Amino acid sequence: MRWVNGATPLDLSPTAVERVLALFLSETGERYSESSVRHLPIPAWGGNLVLVDPSSSDPNRIQGLLWATPFKDDIVRVAAFVIDRTLQGQGWGTQAWESFTRAAWANGYRRVQLEVKAENDGAQRFYKARGLAIQTSLEGYYQSGLGYMMQGPLPQPEEPKTYAPQRAGFPHD
Repeated sequence: MRWVNGATPLDLSPTAVERVLALFLSETGERYSESSVRHLPIPAWGGNLVLVDPSSSDPNRIQGLLWATPFKDDIVRVAAFVIDRTLQGQGWGTQAWESFTRAAWANGYRRVQLEVKAENDGAQRFYKARGLAIQTSLEGYYQSGLGYMMQGPLPQPEEPKTYAPQRAGFPHD
């Protein structure tokens, strides 16, 4: 598995859109139309990520996605973040969030905003651990119930660590 930059929703194949719709339904309980997914304003950039298995018989089969879009001022909005339940709890969400954060910082964004279902305690814990806080309740935002708008800072990403062997210094006799 690996996270890769994704196509814009408008450029997804019909099969990919079907998979996205199935992921949303199975993981969030929300039912969306093909048109609503295709017209999400997600540009082609480092905050548009899809999780795929390149060794699969269908290497383009989407196992997860993190779609974010510029919002206003220095805020980027996460429009969708979903991972197949069989892959949850294995670090894929953290990996996507770190990649998204690097892309957001590189593009001048310092804050993030998103919506989450009130009943999704796991997602709320994930976001709170990354500095986001609930700002307001959203009545009627989700078809299946109450939601929250969360917002918070995007901490400056750490530089990737590289290994450079050091020459051992041995004292001479």
